[in-house]
Amino acid sequence: MTAVTALALLISKVLDKARELSAKLFEKETIQPVAEPNERRTTQVIPQTDKIPMQEKNTHKEPTANPSSQKQELQAKTQTTEQEKPKIPPKPVMSAEATAYPKLLKIYKELNRQNGIIFDAERERNELELERDSLKGFAKLTKKGELQSRIDCKNEEIDLLKIGLSGIVKRYGFQTVHDFYKVFSVSKTANAEYRDKVDKWEEQYGEKVQKKEESIHRRLQNYQREISNQYMKRTIKNREAR
Repeated sequence: MTAVTALALLISKVLDKARELSAKLFEKETIQPVAEPNERRTTQVIPQTDKIPMQEKNTHKEPTANPSSQKQELQAKTQTTEQEKPKIPPKPVMSAEATAYPKLLKIYKELNRQNGIIFDAERERNELELERDSLKGFAKLTKKGELQSRIDCKNEEIDLLKIGLSGIVKRYGFQTVHDFYKVFSVSKTANAEYRDKVDKWEEQYGEKVQKKEESIHRRLQNYQREISNQYMKRTIKNREAR
């Protein structure tokens, strides 16, 4: 083997080694860049997984009540309370029979005065009759005629007074005294029932009771308003603290 041939073989081996080395370096470079992004990706993903719960913790806060909505709810409750306030029934109205009672009472009193006059006349007549019947002896002969005459006059007076009773009721449109007393009795009962109903209505729904209920209702509204304001202040304070 000549020296030239030996040198050519040596150069060929050196070039082969150089190719192998460059090939290995090339493989290492091609593999390494692929691994680096993966490592970076994994290192970057891990912190993100740690951050996500923090974001969830920050975003998923406890729901806080809206003060305006709470105020509207309380106002709605107050309005409901006002609507639930019991309605006051109408005050009892007088019937026609009860309305006529004052006028009939006036007639009744007039009849009573007339009856009182008749009663006095009948009492005087009865006394004269007793005096007449008690006469004895000569006085019976002398005074009996006089007493009888006075008794007759009283009877005539009594008859006229009784006619006057009928005239009183006829003047007001009644045929007889008996008819008047029937109407008066019905009217008196109706008036008494009306007065009883009015008294009960006044006890339950009268002006004094309404003023008392209005005072209680006003205090209740003030109390509800105060609770609403306190609740709104606490809600705003809690939100500011967060």
